[in-house]
Amino acid sequence: MDIDIFQLPGIVRKRIHYVILAAVVCALLGMAFVLTQKPFYRSTAEIFVDIGAGPVVGTDTGGSLNVQQVIGSQVYLIQSRDVLHQVVTKLNLTSDPYFNHRGLLSRLLGGAKADAATVDGVINALLENLSVARNGDSFVFTITVKHGNSEMAAKIANAIAESYLAVADKARLDVSLKTTRTIAEQAEELRQRALDAQKAVEDFRAENGMISAGDQGLITDQQLAGLNQQLLTARQQVEQLKTAYEQARQLNVSNVEAGAIPETLNSGALSGLRSRYSQALDRQAELAANLGNDHPQMRAIRSQIASIRNAIEIELERIRQLSANTYERSRANLASLEKRFDEQAASTKDSGKLRFQLVQLTSEAQAIDAVYKAFLTRAEELSRQQDLGNGNSRVISEAVPSDKAVQAPKLLVLIAAILFGAAAGAALAVLRELLGGTRRIERSLVARTGAPMLAVMTGSEPSPASRLDRLARRMPFARPAAPEALPHEAGIRRLRQLLEAEFGTTRPATIAFLSPDGSGRNEVAAAVARELHLAGEVVLFCGGELRRRDHLAARPSASVKIRLDAAAPRDHALQDILHFERIGSGGLRRIAALGSSRVSTAPRSEPVDFAVVDCSGTPAETVIPTVLRHGDAVIIVSTVGVSGGDALDTLMAEIGPWRDKILGNVLLSGKAS
Repeated sequence: MDIDIFQLPGIVRKRIHYVILAAVVCALLGMAFVLTQKPFYRSTAEIFVDIGAGPVVGTDTGGSLNVQQVIGSQVYLIQSRDVLHQVVTKLNLTSDPYFNHRGLLSRLLGGAKADAATVDGVINALLENLSVARNGDSFVFTITVKHGNSEMAAKIANAIAESYLAVADKARLDVSLKTTRTIAEQAEELRQRALDAQKAVEDFRAENGMISAGDQGLITDQQLAGLNQQLLTARQQVEQLKTAYEQARQLNVSNVEAGAIPETLNSGALSGLRSRYSQALDRQAELAANLGNDHPQMRAIRSQIASIRNAIEIELERIRQLSANTYERSRANLASLEKRFDEQAASTKDSGKLRFQLVQLTSEAQAIDAVYKAFLTRAEELSRQQDLGNGNSRVISEAVPSDKAVQAPKLLVLIAAILFGAAAGAALAVLRELLGGTRRIERSLVARTGAPMLAVMTGSEPSPASRLDRLARRMPFARPAAPEALPHEAGIRRLRQLLEAEFGTTRPATIAFLSPDGSGRNEVAAAVARELHLAGEVVLFCGGELRRRDHLAARPSASVKIRLDAAAPRDHALQDILHFERIGSGGLRRIAALGSSRVSTAPRSEPVDFAVVDCSGTPAETVIPTVLRHGDAVIIVSTVGVSGGDALDTLMAEIGPWRDKILGNVLLSGKAS
């Protein structure tokens, strides 16, 4: 960043006209918006959505659903295009000017109406003016519509609620009808299968002479089934008793102490012993806190605990013996039942295959009959569901026209526009400073030359001002608080003061003015010479003119000046190369000769203080090395937008070993106005 944050206030003050103009423009736009905006009204309808009314009463045909997901989906269903399409058609909203209205920005930009007279376009506009929200965690939804007419806003909100309920009811009815049709088709198929299965059972019994005891089946089958049921019960009992016996074998005093006693093995005596054992342990802990281990009470309580543990062991042994006896009796009972079952099965072995086939046929018939009855029940429930409609879903609060218009606060809009404009203007001012300011160029010059910046000033010739500057001059309050560069006269005066201070005791001094662009004379050297003379100094000035023979020798090319200067002897003085003029009250007099390598006075009675040489775009550029060798100081003059970095690098390369003579830089930021 070329601009420090602490410089921002000064930049904004300097270019305050940017801020003011941007704020005025934004204020005018805000005023236009305020004057053209139309008030609108909001109307809200509330509906209760009953998601419990499924396609089938008392059944779950769609699987388990997340209630929150179902409720959240209703917001999107209410705003669906199917629902809004019915509303647009019912209320003829395609001819409503509110939904075909173009905003201020569209009118200013001259945009055409997009989908204004089409149903889709009106639906899009309606969606922009529609808000659907759920009230907390309830099943109540609010439908809010914004419209320029309060009555129309209420009508649209109520129409959306009714359309949603109608669409939801129709969708539920469609699902019910489809399900009913499918179930009816399957029920008819199942009915025929049930009849065929029942007929097959009756035919098989008649063919094989099997006597049936009504619904309970064959007598032998009933007996065998009874034995089988007893056998299953006995096996379960054996398994349970075996588990209890194994638990009793593993049970010990530690389990009783921890309370890990299986419920089947717990007895009143064992529970009492455990309670007494716990009390004795508590008593022992209580006595141990106050008495020693050899105290009589401690010995008594330890004896009591040991007695209780022995009683617990005896009770556990009794429980183990009881579990073992019970387990053995159940095993004997199971063996007896298995023997009776085998005998009964052997007695019916001859007709076992026929019986098995009969059982298979009967089971198949019963299964088909059960499915058939379930489908009949389902079909009956669906017929009832169609009569229920949309269940308990209903409009609980209809929208009513609102008498309070809503519009953007005018004062707030204007304040916001002004603040935005001021911020935008400040941003433009900082951007203008970054792109067009001189600070970046100053830093570049200082970095490339290694010398300080002596002055930043305007040029000496007037130039036409820009439109923004002319507008700023007509607005006194918008003039910059401080100029970007010093006026030309103030800059020259500052250079004179710097030269007098720098060479206060070392005079005479020869000052050379160089320019990297070399596009023409910038008249800084001449102006400094005149300013020194006005301050009472004796000044010799060379406008860059060469003496006749050197000029002719240097004309062919830029390379000749290097050879010319290099060919000159080391003690070759500036008076042999350049023409100097003395600035005095009577005008300019030519100096024919100088006394030394430094420029000296022409009249011996009046010593010279300064000799100024202008090498900026003059013939003296061809002998710059000689001027630098015999000069005392160098001032580099650059122009914003003219002096390039490559030209400056070339000039610094030519200065070469005399860089220590560079006094500083002068930057011309533009022409004087």
